[in-house]
Amino acid sequence: MPDEALGVPGGAQPSPDASSKVAGPAIALIVVACLGLALNLLGIIMNLAGVGLGAAAGGQAGGMQMLSGTVGVILGVISIVGGVVVLMGALRMKNLRSYTFAMASSIIAMIPFISPCCILGIPFGIWALVVLLKPEVKAAFTD
Repeated sequence: MPDEALGVPGGAQPSPDASSKVAGPAIALIVVACLGLALNLLGIIMNLAGVGLGAAAGGQAGGMQMLSGTVGVILGVISIVGGVVVLMGALRMKNLRSYTFAMASSIIAMIPFISPCCILGIPFGIWALVVLLKPEVKAAFTD
């Protein structure tokens, strides 16, 4: 019986260790999401209290002033939503469920201003994508 008839794309056999292959990047994305959620929540609280980045810059006009107040709160909320998506996708990746959602969350982790923690999100998102694009890993997912 051909491998394509078994539902395995490209003839690759599902690897029994696919779970161990996705564990590292999934845990890394979970850490990135949790760190980003905590930092963005702190940023929102600071902006609401009036001690955001604009206040830290001494009230001088400039780029930091634009990131304080209402704009800072809105950006923080957007980042929190991104963090929740990355966290949910990473948890599904770890459990080998919902390949598309795992891919989307890996990509979102790499987007600055949407990612919960883009400095760490970029390398860990790339790592997750490299692992997720392996045929044996993709075949192990249940959608």
